[in-house]
Amino acid sequence: MSSLVSDASSASPTQSAPPSSPPDQAQLMAAFAARARRDHDAVRLYAGVLAGLMGLFILFHFFGLLRRPLKLGPFTSLRRLVSVKVPGVPSLGHGTLLLFYLGLNVGFIFVYTDTSFLSLRVVVAARTGWLAVANTVLTVFFSLKNTPLGYLTGVSYERLNILHRISGLTTFLFVVVHAASYSSVFLDQQNAARLRVREEIFGIVAGFSLLTVVMAALTLQRRRYELFYVLHVVFFVVSLVFMSLHHPTAAERVIIAMGLAAGMWCLDRLLRVSRLIYHGINNTATLQPLPNGGTRVILNKKLLGANPGEHAFLWIPGIRRFETHPFTIARAEPLEFVVASQDGFTRDLHQYASKSPGAVLRASVEGPYGQIPDPSRYDKVVIFAGGSGGSFAFGSALRLLQATEGSDKRDVTLVWSMRNSALLEWFSAHLRDIGQSPGFKTSIHITGQTEVEKLSNRPGLGTADGSEGALVLEDSLGDESGIELSSLTGDLPSYIHGASVHYQRPDVNDCVTQAVEGMTSRQRVLVMACGPAGLLKEVRSVATSRMISGGPHVSLHCEQFGW
Repeated sequence: MSSLVSDASSASPTQSAPPSSPPDQAQLMAAFAARARRDHDAVRLYAGVLAGLMGLFILFHFFGLLRRPLKLGPFTSLRRLVSVKVPGVPSLGHGTLLLFYLGLNVGFIFVYTDTSFLSLRVVVAARTGWLAVANTVLTVFFSLKNTPLGYLTGVSYERLNILHRISGLTTFLFVVVHAASYSSVFLDQQNAARLRVREEIFGIVAGFSLLTVVMAALTLQRRRYELFYVLHVVFFVVSLVFMSLHHPTAAERVIIAMGLAAGMWCLDRLLRVSRLIYHGINNTATLQPLPNGGTRVILNKKLLGANPGEHAFLWIPGIRRFETHPFTIARAEPLEFVVASQDGFTRDLHQYASKSPGAVLRASVEGPYGQIPDPSRYDKVVIFAGGSGGSFAFGSALRLLQATEGSDKRDVTLVWSMRNSALLEWFSAHLRDIGQSPGFKTSIHITGQTEVEKLSNRPGLGTADGSEGALVLEDSLGDESGIELSSLTGDLPSYIHGASVHYQRPDVNDCVTQAVEGMTSRQRVLVMACGPAGLLKEVRSVATSRMISGGPHVSLHCEQFGW
C-alpha cells in the first residue's frame, strides 16, 4: 500500500520523455508541483459542487416553508416519481442522488488532469488520494448528530445516514485505488523499499484502519451493533490520526483536512456530552416491565423541546455505564419511552425491570432528534405502525392531539398491526387518551393466528350483546396495570377504547383510499408509517400512487427500524 496523497519527492515513470534522455530532477519537481496545484483546484471545485447541491436543498426546504400551504405547484408527477421505492435505497429520489454523487466522484478523477508528462497511473494515484481526503471530511459531516443540515433542510441525521455510508464506502474505494496504483508504480521501478518509509507505513495503517471500519459495518452492524459501534469509532479515530501523520506538514494540506474532520466530530461529541450531563442532574428513570419483552421507561425530568414521535438517546449507567441508545419518545410529559427487547442493552434493561418492577435508577437523556412533519398543518393524517412502531404512531398522534387541543377539525386515522396481542398493554394509556378524543379513528390488527386462538379460548368470555360485530371490551383498560383480557365479553373483542379490533392484516390501500376520498386539490394529506420494511414498502407504494394531478397533496414520512 502506498501513500494516501503523493508528495513531490515520489519517484515515478514519465509518459513522454524518451528512455535515452530521462527527465532531470528539476523537471520532475515542476511536474509534481503542477499536478499538486491541479489536484487542489479539483478538490476545491468538488467541494463547491457539493456545497451548491446542498444549497439547492436548503432553498427547496425554505421555499416549502414560505409558500402558501394550499398552493401545490406543478410538480406532483415529479414528487410521485422520486418517492417510488427502488431496491437497495428508500426511494428513487435517494437512488438518483447517490448515482449523481458517485458519478461526480468518478468524473473528478479526470478533471484538471494532465498526462503529457506524468503517466495516467501516477496522476490517478494522486487524485484518488485527494478525493479520499475530501470524502473523509464529507463522511464525518454526514455522521454528525447535530448536523447543520438538520436545521437548514429539515432532514435529521438518521435520514442522512445512507449518505454517510455511501460516502464512507467511496472513501475506502478511493484509498484502495490510490494504494494499488502507487504500489504498482513503485514495484515497476523496483523501488519496493519506498513502502517501508515511515510516512508510507503510516498510510498503510490508515488504510487498514478504514478496512476494519468497512468490514465491521458490513458484518456486524445488524447482528452485533454495540461491538460494531466500538470498532467503528476506535478505528475511525485511528485512521484520522495516521492519515494526518502520513502527510504531517501544513503545506500539503492533508493535516488541515483531517483537523477539520476531527474538529467537527469532537464538537458534535462535546455538545452531546454537555446535554447528557445537564439532563442528568437529579434525573432518574422508573422501569416497568411489559409483556412480550417490553419495558416502559419514565424519566422524572422533561426534555426541553421534545415532541412525541421524535427520538432521544437514553443513558442508564446502572444498566450500561458507557452506552447511550436511541428510542422513540412515546410521551413528552412525563418523558416516556417504550422499549422492545432485542439484545444487548434492551435485553439487560428488560431483565432488570422484570427482577425489580418499579425500580428507580439514575438516568439522563440527550436529544431530541428527528425532523417529523407537523401533522397540524394537514387536513387529514393517516398513521401506520407495526409492532413496537406504536411508539412513533401513538407519539405522533399525541403530538397532534396537543397541537390541536380544543379544535374540532381533527381527522386522524391510526392503523396499528401486531402479531402478539400482548403489545396492547404497552400503549394502553395512549389508547385511552386517543380513544376519548374526537376526530381520531383507530384500528388494531392482530395478525398472529396463535394470538387469535389465545383470545378466543380465554376463560370467562361471555357472549356478545346480541348484535353481530358489536363486541365490546369492558373499561378495565383504564387502570395503569394495562389491559385485562379476561374482562372481554364475547368470543373476540371488536373494540378497545373506541379502537376497532381486527384479526387480519390491514388493507393499506383501502385505508389511504378512504382518507383521500372526496378531498380537493387544495387539501393536504399526511401519510406516516413506522415499522418493519415490508409495511413501509407497502405504505410507500400506496401513498405514491395517490400523488396525482388534480388530487389532494399527499406527503409521505417513513420511520424504519434500525440505525
